[in-house]
Amino acid sequence: MSVATNSSVLAPIAWADVACDVRDGALALSRLVVSAAGFATLLLAAVALTNDGVRHTLKAALFTPAVHASETADAESEATAMDEVANKTVEPAVATDPRQKHIVQYLARRYRVAEEATRMLVATAFQVGREQKLDPLLILSVVAIESGLNPFAESAMGAQGLMQVMTRIHAERFEAHGGHLAALDPVANMKVGSAILGDLINRGGSVERGLQLYVGAGNLPDDGGYGARVLGERSRLALAASGKVDAAISAGRTAVASEQKPAAVEAAMPVAQPVVTPAADAPIRSEEHAPAREA
Repeated sequence: MSVATNSSVLAPIAWADVACDVRDGALALSRLVVSAAGFATLLLAAVALTNDGVRHTLKAALFTPAVHASETADAESEATAMDEVANKTVEPAVATDPRQKHIVQYLARRYRVAEEATRMLVATAFQVGREQKLDPLLILSVVAIESGLNPFAESAMGAQGLMQVMTRIHAERFEAHGGHLAALDPVANMKVGSAILGDLINRGGSVERGLQLYVGAGNLPDDGGYGARVLGERSRLALAASGKVDAAISAGRTAVASEQKPAAVEAAMPVAQPVVTPAADAPIRSEEHAPAREA
């Protein structure tokens, strides 16, 4: 009786132990399978990343769309900004003032500069003239005489750009335009040069005296003909603006010929030249002015 009773009691316990063993075995097997799968995945990833082709493919798939989207957005933004600048500064100025078209034709032909570049310079001169209350034809005259419309012109003494500004002396004026390298930017150079010219005209009391100060001959008896050349060019620009472009070009060539004749005669005469001390009042440059390139 006792043996049967013990058997009936132990049977359920045995089956419970078997169930627990099966469960524990299944859990252990599951952990082993998951661990093996994770290890295999890591191994495959390591092998794939060591392959240059696979790595470049993954990089292109993951990062290229965002880069292209950013570059496209930047390009579109830059293009929009350039269009706005062109529409605000160049095109309206040329289109609304027929005088500028004739001035562009004169300067482009006289100084052999592309009309597209000349159009920008003329429009900038008129815009700067309005902002600084300065005659735009006078600005263009100084540009023509100083650099022949070459924005990268530089003298031996360091005068730079369209209006040949002494950058090292007027470095602070270029800070608002991005620093000293802005001296070679046509718009920045014209703005700074025009501001200096306007200040000197106000200080001197006349355009003639302002030009004498601008060329660095403030303490000399005269400016060596610099003012006459600038004002002569201004009169030709005014003639061209009235529509007489050919007449203005012809007058310019006549002026060049008349300037060259005295120079040739003086060079042939062995006359001792006086020693000229550098000008103390020389805001633009300190070297003797050299004639600009003529067509």
